[in-house]
Amino acid sequence: MQLTKKASYGLIAAFELSRQSVQEPLSAAAIAERYDLPTAFLEKILHRLKQSGLVVSRQGRGGGYALAEDPTAVSVRQILEALDESLDLVGCLGAEGCCDLTEICPTKPAWGTINRRFQALLESMSLGDLHETDRPAGNDAT
Repeated sequence: MQLTKKASYGLIAAFELSRQSVQEPLSAAAIAERYDLPTAFLEKILHRLKQSGLVVSRQGRGGGYALAEDPTAVSVRQILEALDESLDLVGCLGAEGCCDLTEICPTKPAWGTINRRFQALLESMSLGDLHETDRPAGNDAT
């Protein structure tokens, strides 16, 4: 599995929105400028996240996007699925199609186990958890 630009940009946008409060929405242009991303593409991604119910928007001056829920309630898997990303590590496990060996492949059960664990990890990791990994090394508050 390799994430598409849509998935990568979507996670960046969701992460940035998770830093904001609902009262302070963030525009697609502000996120795009910060990371040098194409604004129009980011708008489409945020619109898709809005359609899925993960993001809300406010029009007009001071408008923009905000997460619909607390960042700890939004999983990385939800973001990726809202963007129609395949979460299967190999094609024979999902709807993408199979290779010629799918019926006799000795590694398919192992890939299935790895895939289930990977998807469980994506489900268990929230946008709030990403803030924990955002700290510079050596800055642990102990």
